[in-house]
Amino acid sequence: MLKTQLTMRKTFYHNFYPNKAEEEAFNARPIPVHSKTENKILVEIRDVFPPPIIDPRDPWQIKKSIRYYEILEGELVVTFKDTFEHILRYWTLNMANLIAVGKDVGVIIWDVTEEYNPKKYQSPDIHFKMIPSGDFVLTCVGLIRDRNLNAYDKIGLYWDAKASHFIFKLLWSNPL
Repeated sequence: MLKTQLTMRKTFYHNFYPNKAEEEAFNARPIPVHSKTENKILVEIRDVFPPPIIDPRDPWQIKKSIRYYEILEGELVVTFKDTFEHILRYWTLNMANLIAVGKDVGVIIWDVTEEYNPKKYQSPDIHFKMIPSGDFVLTCVGLIRDRNLNAYDKIGLYWDAKASHFIFKLLWSNPL
């Protein structure tokens, strides 16, 4: 007899449907608001699809070219899709909800550009948050400054689920 093993993965969805108590509280508000979904939260469901297998020779799940405004702001933009697929799927529901309601979540970043001399970035200034466009930003002014990043440099980024931190690498530097 052949046995198959299903691996479960977490998937987060926005809960746009309020329960009865939330709807009554919303309707009792004296101040009009734009939408009943302003206090959206994430709910967790389980899928039968396994998480993607990460190639140890090329683990960079998020690869992107840096834009000029990211350098000026000191914030690396991570798309909504990349965040949900490669970062939040490894977070707890409580941590993911902090991001969904607009809180900044402090994170640790390891810069492994110099393979034998990695550098750890951890401070109150290093955090991950959602921006109004629905995308996310990784605020890391020190990393951008220390690495002397320029517009159109190509970087790699992924969330290390075992150690619970970001791994960053400068993949290609734009020769100005």
